[in-house]
Amino acid sequence: MRNLLVLAAVLLLVACQTKPLSTTQEHAVPPGAQALPLTAIESAIVEAGARRGWRFQHVADGKVRATYSKWPWVAEADVLFSNQSYRIHYVSAKNMEKRNDGVERAYNRWVGNLERDIATKLDEVAARR
Repeated sequence: MRNLLVLAAVLLLVACQTKPLSTTQEHAVPPGAQALPLTAIESAIVEAGARRGWRFQHVADGKVRATYSKWPWVAEADVLFSNQSYRIHYVSAKNMEKRNDGVERAYNRWVGNLERDIATKLDEVAARR
């Protein structure tokens, strides 16, 4: 019984561990999509994120604020983009911030999924041109 309690405690600690904030790299917009107006690239980014429940707010040309909520957590990131490239920049992780500049693993997973979804959508748009 004691071994079972120790195992449960270890699993709980591992599940709740803090991960360092993952930063996304700058990604090239596929050549077939580079001739698109910025509004079309923004639409592709918004559509890609909306599939997983991200909400977007236009901040400026080449910049949208992405927000994802899963109670009680709220992740915010800016997606900076041009006709040549895009990248996702950390803004905040409400109720997810931990000591030592780490965040819950969920933030990194959500942003990683958003990053891959944007890449897939831009590839789809490029293939249609």
